[in-house]
Amino acid sequence: MKKQPEERAPSATSLRDKIVGLSESSGRKSYYPMLQQKIRELQNEIAERHRAEDALRKTLQRIERQQTVIAEISTHPSVFHGRLQEAAPMITTRMTHAMDVARASLWIMRAGSLCCMDKFDAQGGGHTSGTCLDCGRFDVYFKAISKGPVIVTDAREDPRTRDFVPNYLEPNGIASMLDVPVLIDAELTAVICFEHVGELRTWQPDEVTFASRIADQVALILASQRRRITEEQLQSAHANLTRNLRFTEVLLDAIPIPIFYKDSERRYLGCNQTFADIMGITSAEIRGRRAHEFWPDLAEAYEEKDNSLRQDTRKCTYESKIRNKAGELREVIFAKQIFFDEFKHAEGIIGSFVDITERNRAAKETWRLRTLLANIINSMPSMLIGVDADGRIAQWNQQAALVTGVSEAQAQGSPLVQVVPWLGSEMKKIRQSIASKKPFFEGKLSRVENGETIFEDVTIYPLITNGVEGAVIRIDDVTDKVRIEEILIQSEKMLSVGGLAAGMAHEINNPLASIMGNTQVLETRLLLPLPQNVQAAREAGITLEALHNYLERRGIPKMLSSVRSSGAQAAQIVSNMLSFSRKSEPALAPESITEMLDKTLDLASTDYDLKKNYDFKKIQIVREYEDNLPKIHGSASKLQQVFLNLLRNGAEAMGEKIYPQGRGPQFTLRVRGNAPWVRVEIEDNGPGLEESVRKRVFEPFFTTKAVGKGTGLGLSVSYFIVTEEHAGMMAVQTARGEWTRFVIDLPVATSSE
Repeated sequence: MKKQPEERAPSATSLRDKIVGLSESSGRKSYYPMLQQKIRELQNEIAERHRAEDALRKTLQRIERQQTVIAEISTHPSVFHGRLQEAAPMITTRMTHAMDVARASLWIMRAGSLCCMDKFDAQGGGHTSGTCLDCGRFDVYFKAISKGPVIVTDAREDPRTRDFVPNYLEPNGIASMLDVPVLIDAELTAVICFEHVGELRTWQPDEVTFASRIADQVALILASQRRRITEEQLQSAHANLTRNLRFTEVLLDAIPIPIFYKDSERRYLGCNQTFADIMGITSAEIRGRRAHEFWPDLAEAYEEKDNSLRQDTRKCTYESKIRNKAGELREVIFAKQIFFDEFKHAEGIIGSFVDITERNRAAKETWRLRTLLANIINSMPSMLIGVDADGRIAQWNQQAALVTGVSEAQAQGSPLVQVVPWLGSEMKKIRQSIASKKPFFEGKLSRVENGETIFEDVTIYPLITNGVEGAVIRIDDVTDKVRIEEILIQSEKMLSVGGLAAGMAHEINNPLASIMGNTQVLETRLLLPLPQNVQAAREAGITLEALHNYLERRGIPKMLSSVRSSGAQAAQIVSNMLSFSRKSEPALAPESITEMLDKTLDLASTDYDLKKNYDFKKIQIVREYEDNLPKIHGSASKLQQVFLNLLRNGAEAMGEKIYPQGRGPQFTLRVRGNAPWVRVEIEDNGPGLEESVRKRVFEPFFTTKAVGKGTGLGLSVSYFIVTEEHAGMMAVQTARGEWTRFVIDLPVATSSE
């Protein structure tokens, strides 16, 4: 073996050198790589142990620092006494040093916003406050913080804090954040916030624990504040309640109306002094007892009303009876109402009553006399109105209330012209009648109500009773009488017009027949190759072919054909007019409803009146006739009158409507089976009818036209013809601004007819 080299000083020779030398000297070089690997592992393990020891030492130092801060905070006088506003600067300062951060802050929830109570900046050493964050604007952050701590290493990239980047994180150089919520009853009340600047920072578990313990301290302070405020409020509320209770007791005793109150089980809770004086029972005696213990004969009715009150309504007023301390039954009016607890549950009933026994006795006698007088006055079919010298209403009968819609109670004491404004012009005559003590009569006064003209006779009777001047006004509705007179006059006019129309039609027929006959003769002599025509042309020195050539060049054949066609059309119009004006046959006969409609349209197409601003020739006619329709049982002239009236009314209505571009007035005529009827629908696309007008459209004399423009008889007569003379049905349908449709059902003719 080789001689071993001299040993070097331990300080100059490393462990590696010793092992290498030993391996070389021993000649075992194959172990060298393995030894090197072991050496590296030992060195790494020693370095890691040093790092762990260093990290543990730093962690212990942080924890010791944190515990010291927690102790300082928890023992601080401001914290101990729950003065968070005063303690906030101290808390943020201690938190900043304990966590070695740039800034630490304390935020409080106020009305939907998170507001900074205090923020400490370690670099500048200053405190700030007052900044508020709207919870709605930073929704992601507030949802996260409400669930637990927000631990953020990279505040600019984390989605929970990304919304703070442009306005807060970048300007302040904040890289990492640690926010811990302060929760009281699962409600976010405050937030503890730590802000780190510079490089990114990974928050250690002990740091999160420290922040959570600070949050617990703040929660205890806030809970203590809430508890103290609540206790103060309870004490104040109790004092107010006691004061109010005493005031209420004195107030109830001072009220001259008897008052009592019960719980939800209908046991009495008490009463006021007036109740005790009338019933002979003190509040102490009645408390906790039921009505049947004092008034067994009346208790069932009381409890029935109480049950009804609890089930149906919250208050009621009704008449009943009580038995007073003398044992007398008295008639009273009860007023009861449910009262509720703080949770809006029915707590009981408070009630009062008023003795009306004497009042009822006097009222019964007065009522008997008033009823007798009212029956006499109300039995009159006329409006009877009593007024004083100032024109104020003193008497008002049932007919007056029916006509005006104003009850007697509403009319009493009101000025006559206010309740019956159409008598305003008669006030001067009323005063003259009272002064002269002479009756006054004025007949057929007219007024318009809901578009209808009403005629009335007014009689004024002056009276003097016990020195009180006044008058009785009697108003009789004579509208039906006037209308009957107008119907008679109108009937005479219609008869005259019908006779005139028939006479004119006959007179027109004679020259019309001559025109058509001569036109036909001209066509025969000028256009046909008859021998007589050929001979006459030869004698005149021309040929018939040359004459035909000339006539064709001048359009004479077309002119003659047009004259003959126009004459035929005029003859048809005269025929329709004669059919319309001819009196109805006493017996109804089978008729074709479609032919009747077409004839009516032909007659209506000639009706053009510039004053009415409509022209049937400019109205589009749409026919929707069902095939194979049965005949109806009716009078052609009568039904033609109905259809013509409907077409004229519809044309007038459409003349008042402004149509959009590309549209115009249009009639749609529909006929279809509707066993055992045939249904006819005449529809226009005019402005439609108001509902109030539609309901009254068949009433006699009802019209929407200006005074003097219409009689209001057309539709009522049409309705009479359809329903009474033809046993049919007639109705009107409408859509405001769109269309109006008259629907007529007529009975089908039987096979025997």
